Amino acid sequence: QCITIPKPMKRCILLKEISISNTLETLKSRLDENSLLHVQARFGIYPKKGFVFNNPIEIEELERIIIDNELILSNNHKEFLLLHNGAEFFTYEYGYSFRLYSIEEVIREYNEMLNYNFSNYIKQNCYPIGSVIDIGPILVDHSKVNQTGKENILLLDNIETIDFCCDLNNWLDRMVCAEGNLYWEWYSKVVQHE
Repeated sequence: QCITIPKPMKRCILLKEISISNTLETLKSRLDENSLLHVQARFGIYPKKGFVFNNPIEIEELERIIIDNELILSNNHKEFLLLHNGAEFFTYEYGYSFRLYSIEEVIREYNEMLNYNFSNYIKQNCYPIGSVIDIGPILVDHSKVNQTGKENILLLDNIETIDFCCDLNNWLDRMVCAEGNLYWEWYSKVVQHE
C-alpha cells in the first residue's frame, strides 16, 4: 500500500502489513551483533536491552502437539511458534519485560494454571502464551478464535483481568513500539468544559 504525500514531498511510503513475521523482522534489523538494542527509558536513561529467540519448531511437530493436546491455536500464534518456539523480549540484568512461551511451555503452564485460583471461565476458555514480568500471564481466549483461526481477544491476568482488545499480531507490534513498556497503563482523560 502507498500513502500519497502532498507536494512538494512527492514520494511513496510502503506500509507493511502488521504480522508477527514483519514485526520480528523489523525488530531484528535494529539489533546489534549481540542482539542488543538501545531503548529510550524513563528519566532520559538510554540502556541496551536484549532479546532471546528460540529456534523454530517444525510444522509437523507443532501439528502433532496440537492434535495430541487438543489445542486451539490461532494462525498468528502458529506463525510465531514456526518462527521462534519461544522468545524473551527486552531482557536486562533482572529478567525481561515480557516473554512468549514455547509450545511445550504453553502446555506446562496451562496444566499448572488448572491448579490455581483462576476463574472457571479462564480455566475453560483460555490458555497462557506468555507472561509479563512481575504482572502475570498473557492469555488467549480460545473461545474467541473464529473459523479463520484469528484470535480476537488477548488477556493479561493479574489482580484484574485486562482485555487488550486485540490479537497477538497487534499486541506484539504495540509492545515492540512501546519498547517493552506497559502501554495499556498509559492513558488520557477527557476534560469536560463548562
